[in-house]
Amino acid sequence: MAGTWETQDKVLPGAYINIRTNEPLSITPGDRGIAVILQEMFVGEDGQIYTITATEQAYPEKATAEDKKLVAEALKKAKTVLVYKLPETHDADAVNAALKKLKTVQFNTLCYPYDTEPEAASSNKTVITEWIKSMREEEGVKCQAVLANHEADSEGIINVVQGVILTDGTRLTAAETTAWVAGATAGAGITTSNTGMKYMGAVDVSPRMTKTEMETAVKAGKLIFKVDSAQNVTIVSDINSLTTTMPEKGKFFTKNRVIRTLDNLANDISLIFESNYVGQANNTEDGRALLRAGLVDYLTVLQNMAAIQNFETDDVTVKSGNDIDAVVVEVWVQPVDSVEKIYTTVNLS
Repeated sequence: MAGTWETQDKVLPGAYINIRTNEPLSITPGDRGIAVILQEMFVGEDGQIYTITATEQAYPEKATAEDKKLVAEALKKAKTVLVYKLPETHDADAVNAALKKLKTVQFNTLCYPYDTEPEAASSNKTVITEWIKSMREEEGVKCQAVLANHEADSEGIINVVQGVILTDGTRLTAAETTAWVAGATAGAGITTSNTGMKYMGAVDVSPRMTKTEMETAVKAGKLIFKVDSAQNVTIVSDINSLTTTMPEKGKFFTKNRVIRTLDNLANDISLIFESNYVGQANNTEDGRALLRAGLVDYLTVLQNMAAIQNFETDDVTVKSGNDIDAVVVEVWVQPVDSVEKIYTTVNLS
């Protein structure tokens, strides 16, 4: 089990992790690349999950091109796409049923490619937002959702506000474009930023924005695109919808590369701690030293990968907790972000 904690009062064995500014924790770098799409399909069984990869197309029989359209966009960057078939008229009950099933499914990102239709789309986006927050904060499962035109003010929600036009003339709405963003976010590693990433197969953005409009959108936590004179469509800034920052959740929580690092840390600590330490290591000075050594080794690997920086072995402490079976771990690390802003002064003589 996993989750966050405020006091040492947990009942179930597990790793309870609070991610705060300069306080992430983990054990081993995990794999990424799984995106979920909640969508209607003309065929298949409501409530079923269909697993699609570049080589294994496990669609339901007689799936149409429309059924496959968004998956194709997500697979441009994701390794695996899980399609959850929503009923034709999907209300809050249908979405809640999907989220209940996904609670025990491993994935990195989820998208809901609907905005104004059906009428329940707006309330469904709120339901998804609250579920993502619960998964991150209560269940300890670090995932993100990609939604259209939804200002969630959360590092767990990416807000897409533009659509794109593909080379064949197909126009994708902002809601449909969430599929590509979900795939790109799931497929990005902890040492990769999607700022400036090219949307392959796209030749224009709808609607286009001026520089001033782009600045306003980024400040509002909106993920947006731009197009250049050669018809290259790229992500302006790899951000999530978080706009309200505080001491324990600083500005760098708005950057998705940093969130991927922190999320991997939290997911990995739960997996490895429960596999290698729960019920197996003695809560003695020697046992705690083993846990500390594992953390130091892993964080050193992360530093060598350039996922974190300025890490030293003294940045990890492992102490006994209030209960006889509890330990308290403190880890101080500094996530690395990618260079995105270059300030240059040109002096003319």
